[in-house]
Amino acid sequence: MYGLVLEGGGARGSYHMGAYKAIKAEGLEIGAIAGTSIGAINGAMIVQGDFERALELWQDISYSMVIDANDEEIKRLKNKKLDRNDLRLLSDKLKAVINDRGFDITPLKELLNQYIDEDRIRASNMDFGLVTVNLSDLKSIEIFKEDIPKGEMKDYILASAYLPAFKSEKLKGKRFLDGAFYDNLPFTMLKKRGYKDLILVRTHARGITRKINPDMDPIVVTPSDDIGQTFEFEHERAKRNIELGYYDALRAIRGLKGRKYYIEPIGEDFAFNLLITLNSEQLTSLGKIIKTHNIPHLRELLEYIVPKLGSQMGLSKTFTYEDFIISLLEKKAESLNINRFQIYKYNELLELAKCTPSNRNERLSEYSTLGKLIDKVDLSAIFNKEETILNLANIILCKYNIV
Repeated sequence: MYGLVLEGGGARGSYHMGAYKAIKAEGLEIGAIAGTSIGAINGAMIVQGDFERALELWQDISYSMVIDANDEEIKRLKNKKLDRNDLRLLSDKLKAVINDRGFDITPLKELLNQYIDEDRIRASNMDFGLVTVNLSDLKSIEIFKEDIPKGEMKDYILASAYLPAFKSEKLKGKRFLDGAFYDNLPFTMLKKRGYKDLILVRTHARGITRKINPDMDPIVVTPSDDIGQTFEFEHERAKRNIELGYYDALRAIRGLKGRKYYIEPIGEDFAFNLLITLNSEQLTSLGKIIKTHNIPHLRELLEYIVPKLGSQMGLSKTFTYEDFIISLLEKKAESLNINRFQIYKYNELLELAKCTPSNRNERLSEYSTLGKLIDKVDLSAIFNKEETILNLANIILCKYNIV
């Protein structure tokens, strides 16, 4: 049974929904949820059995559902289409926010009243915990549902999400601060509770996070793309984050490969054999693009071409041959705008990538002759790096010979 940890992050919390959708689809049993800020809100709705309702809520999210604001005015502000009346109104509202020392979060309170069911949270078989900071008493609070006084569940959940930008108000006579300022990813709560198998859903929002020890070996779901800003409460962004969270979670759970795409593993042996079975003409083509000479072909490939190309593609220093081949395939897929939100077998994505030579093959052929005259030219200074990588991918993946 897994313990699920949801990191805080405001509007980025839509990403949690996609990740949990994948967790459900994979049949993983969750015994406990600990969350901070929006992680506490999302976690509460999952614990009380309202995941689908929470998903619908996020798909319709807007600024006015969280703070006292006009969505159309915010949209015009973001698009920089404000007229004089808008600017005067905006100035007045900013003064009101400053005078009140923060945004009015009455809509958020109403949202919690409508969607959070304390009785169902307490009756759930799932453990539920959250983090907040008691400013009045100057202490952090890590608390599970059974230790929250009856009738105060919503107050504690709100306290966990109380950002400094919100209007300063007291809850039960105390002032609270968003739990992110103590622990934005509260996996230690579940470790102390006895949960050894953890799933951590990251948002990488600002806040304090504890170091994850390697011996923990959790399943870590982390965004593979931008998931927006903390206060970006827009339904289109939320829908995309949900889809991204779903596939990123499947990558983490199933061990899929790729940094942008979701590709089933091909294995180190398959990738290595793909490289060492290139023929002499293909190796010569690679050497001419990278501009290396006087090295045995196979040694040149493994000791110079692969490391240099891997570095150009942003792979870590310890990348594997499988990482290298998958990254080449992703480059080709991305250049053709192939849909990323799908799980691919290697051969399926390779076929969609249409192993066609790059438009610059004629220039590369010209360089074969030019290279005989200019021995020390660095091709990265002549050709666009992406074009160079795509041409190398054509040789390695598609077995094209361009000399």
